Amino acid sequence: MENDIVYFQAHTHSKYSINRLSGEGVFHKLTWPIERFILRTIMKSPKGLLKLAHKKGVSYVAVTDHNRVPAIDEGRDYLITGEEWGQRKGHSNLINLVVSVSPECGYFEGIEPESPKDFQNAAVEATRQGGFVSINHPFKKDAWLWGEESYTLANALEIWNGKWCEENQKALDLWQKLLVGGSKIWCMAGNDFHVNRIFNIDFQVVAFTNTDSKQSLILKLKNGDFSITRDTGTPIVFLRKDLSYLIEKYREPIELRVVFPSHTEKRQTPSKTGVIERKEHQNFVRLELWEENTPLSFSNPVFL
Repeated sequence: MENDIVYFQAHTHSKYSINRLSGEGVFHKLTWPIERFILRTIMKSPKGLLKLAHKKGVSYVAVTDHNRVPAIDEGRDYLITGEEWGQRKGHSNLINLVVSVSPECGYFEGIEPESPKDFQNAAVEATRQGGFVSINHPFKKDAWLWGEESYTLANALEIWNGKWCEENQKALDLWQKLLVGGSKIWCMAGNDFHVNRIFNIDFQVVAFTNTDSKQSLILKLKNGDFSITRDTGTPIVFLRKDLSYLIEKYREPIELRVVFPSHTEKRQTPSKTGVIERKEHQNFVRLELWEENTPLSFSNPVFL
């Protein structure tokens, strides 16, 4: 079964992320033109991202440059075009786009998009194109400020961006709150990859089984038929619709957390396979794997 696991990095930036509408690479207000030039030089092309990903065991890559859908000349079977949309009020990944969707404003004074869009209109446009909408790192420095109603417009919430930290825990808590409130929203992970050796393209990845094409990956993504995991070597838990589960790349010590709306059951040294018992008055269940208070993997929920 391990050989059937397919990994997907859902949040990367190529050199084309540095563009007229983005503030990518702006660190100091006096030296930013030089900084942006240097960063664009050392960042990879979409082809370079894919080459690195394949070397690290990641089959598919979403190129989510800031407010721009890049042109893809090679690797179209494994590169998924999209963009990291948004500017001043938070970021959203629009995955599987053909045409860029303009942000609500430009980054630089006097440089604005021709047709600025708020998040509602951006999400509608992305969906029309067949896109997958994920709200990114809602509690990091560039926090999500589009309001509670905006979560109903998204397919997923990025709960794991980079190394596990307080901001990710807050995103996890928010996801659980949304699920308890009746939202059917999936979890998402992404490394926010920019430059090799500083970022890891094989960390914070999405994992699938029985996926043999970009088209099947996009379909499974929209259906929530995937799990997220810390890296390509980490144990992964998959939860099926019949409530059977499977832990791949099993190792000990490990803790399985069975999460319902009202409570969480913790199981030390769980079996590699099993079936989760249905609970009365619980409308969903999802699974987590932890090791010494650090998460390893999250499944998406099965709604009961």
